[in-house]
Amino acid sequence: MIKINGHWYSSTEVKEALERKGYTIITLEISTERRDYPQYETYALINQEEASVLNTLKSVALKVFQKKPPLL
Repeated sequence: MIKINGHWYSSTEVKEALERKGYTIITLEISTERRDYPQYETYALINQEEASVLNTLKSVALKVFQKKPPLL
């Protein structure tokens, strides 16, 4: 669940909305040790970007959909 503009959205809803905006959604395993429990992270990529901390699903969704009120 991701909270955007005071409303909660499921990961599926966010994925579908970002795909409509032209993003490619991929999920990669980020475990560092072979014997660790597998950990996964989902990324939203556009224009041949590399997966990084700056383009995780949540950070991109907040950047694209978060509307900030105008400053007075």
